[in-house]
Amino acid sequence: GIITANPAMADGNALFHTTHKNLAGTGAALDVSSVGAARAAMAKQTGLDKKTVLNVRPAFLIVPASLELKAEQLVAQNLVPAATSSVVPQSIRTLAPISEPRLDAASETAWYLAASPNQIDTIEYAYLEGQQGAYIETRNGFDVDGVEIKCRLDFGAKAIDWRGLYKNPGA
Repeated sequence: GIITANPAMADGNALFHTTHKNLAGTGAALDVSSVGAARAAMAKQTGLDKKTVLNVRPAFLIVPASLELKAEQLVAQNLVPAATSSVVPQSIRTLAPISEPRLDAASETAWYLAASPNQIDTIEYAYLEGQQGAYIETRNGFDVDGVEIKCRLDFGAKAIDWRGLYKNPGA
């Protein structure tokens, strides 16, 4: 997939790269502090002029299935798991957790933040010749009593901007 393949962008660097300031220098466990650091890094992203601060805000917390429970605990309660007096900030509790089991094959500890597509375009998808949805063709069967159905979906996706995504390799 796009996220796990970490493809090269137009500038020659990988989608998640320290040059892009969207990759944690050191992996950290999924907790309030590490998510806070990731949020700050996203907020400090700059525009193409390298001067305009974009203030990108994450909307989604994307985790492998192995971190699903931890992600749900982090965003679902006011109290920090395993702490007696710390409170999870509202800005973290508003993140929508997304658990994707295919991420486990690449890493069971890496986690990601993604901004809303309404705020910044990060991954673009397109259909062949504008054919949105599946292309379905039918014909009466000659070898069988019935109808033959052929269905295909010509679809592609590519990362177009790194500023709306952040990766922490985890610990």
